[in-house]
Amino acid sequence: MRSSYSTIAAWPLAVARTLAENGFDAQRFFAAAGLDLTELERQPDSRVPIEVMTGLWQQLEEKTADPAFALQVAAHVQPMHFRALGLLMLSCSNMQQVIDKMGRYHALVSNTVNIRVVHQATRTGFVIDPLAGVPISPLAVDGFFATIVTFARQLTGRTRILDEVELLRSEPPAGGQPWTRLMQCPVRFAAATNCLWFSRSELAAMALPGDEQMAAANEALVEQYLHKMNALSWSERVRNSLQAMLEQGEPGLADIAQVFNLSERTLRRYLQQENTSYRQLLEEVRREMAQYWLRRPQETITSVALRLGFSDSSNFSRAFQRWFQQTPGQFRRGR
Repeated sequence: MRSSYSTIAAWPLAVARTLAENGFDAQRFFAAAGLDLTELERQPDSRVPIEVMTGLWQQLEEKTADPAFALQVAAHVQPMHFRALGLLMLSCSNMQQVIDKMGRYHALVSNTVNIRVVHQATRTGFVIDPLAGVPISPLAVDGFFATIVTFARQLTGRTRILDEVELLRSEPPAGGQPWTRLMQCPVRFAAATNCLWFSRSELAAMALPGDEQMAAANEALVEQYLHKMNALSWSERVRNSLQAMLEQGEPGLADIAQVFNLSERTLRRYLQQENTSYRQLLEEVRREMAQYWLRRPQETITSVALRLGFSDSSNFSRAFQRWFQQTPGQFRRGR
């Protein structure tokens, strides 16, 4: 899998402040995770590889003995820590725009997950889909969700923001009270994905001062930053969506286009401009993920086939032979 996954330094810096508040030695935690806290404080615009950040989250959970530790981190993150994206949020005219902008430009904060904003008849969902092969801690999701809820309360002055929260993580042994207390709504653990559910009508009604001119300027800065990261290409967006959606069956171009609120024709044109196509990206993602899952002996060939959106192992085996001139079983034995 690709190794360019990273997160903004605002997260580890907020973690350091939370550790200090709880009486822990942040320098020791960071050094053990391979991070230089002093250097991060000097360069708050830098980025941290996801493997390193995930290692830090794992340490935090083990050594603080607090599975809900990440919920506290949100208190030490402000919109300004997200630089131009934070300024863009502050210049939106309502909370629906804030959620849409966070979904569209989340790669500035972290490009380690696929994020979708789902619009239903009465609800809007902010969904975080994990990507196969990218090591994400459940604490990272907790921290991001808690931060979004905290931002929403700061911007609107409202306490009750959410209808429901769904989390992939299993419920901690001590129970989910810290999550329910912070979110102030039902929290469902061991769900199919990670999602913050908002009332669609209430989101639009949560008016903010807004400034169209400032919003346009800040959005241009966000796009400039992401272009430097090479994170705004449509190929990259489609790849991440495919990687997140394949386990539910092979999505069509229409399904992917719907994620971005585009027509099939528009998305096809965008991909053509980048000298690629939906089918080509689907093949590339499946090839990468096939190798990743086949390296895991606990996965059967049938389960790998289903993870890649194939209807059965025979179709997967034929595709694999076309890609690598050997069967999945031969690849696995060779490893």
